[in-house]
Amino acid sequence: MSRREKSKFDEMAKADKVRYDQEMKDYGPATGGKKKDPNAPKRPPSGFFLFCSEFCPEIKSTNPGISIGDMAKKLGERRNNLNDCEKQPHITKAAKLKEKYEEDKKVEEEEEEDEEEEKEEGEEKEEDE
Repeated sequence: MSRREKSKFDEMAKADKVRYDQEMKDYGPATGGKKKDPNAPKRPPSGFFLFCSEFCPEIKSTNPGISIGDMAKKLGERRNNLNDCEKQPHITKAAKLKEKYEEDKKVEEEEEEDEEEEKEEGEEKEEDE
């Protein structure tokens, strides 16, 4: 590319740099987003994770020093070798925990709605005064 052809692109880059600098002068990072409630109920574990929490100590004791990845492989293989009847207790427990989570979540949402209503009523009273 000759200098003459290259100078055309250099001028375009300088003009774009000026535009960029003007845009960045007024730029501010995005704010907002919903804040996560630290007191909100935690999601329940799945049947597989309940299975893992039950059999993980057993695998650790038979294979000391095993890596996390290898442990996950062994747990997965062990669970895949189970029949449906043997998996059922973990699935049932997970379903019960999920139901409890859903109930807790509804209660939490109702409390949040009540707090918002009280806050709005308080603001309306202040405006009336």
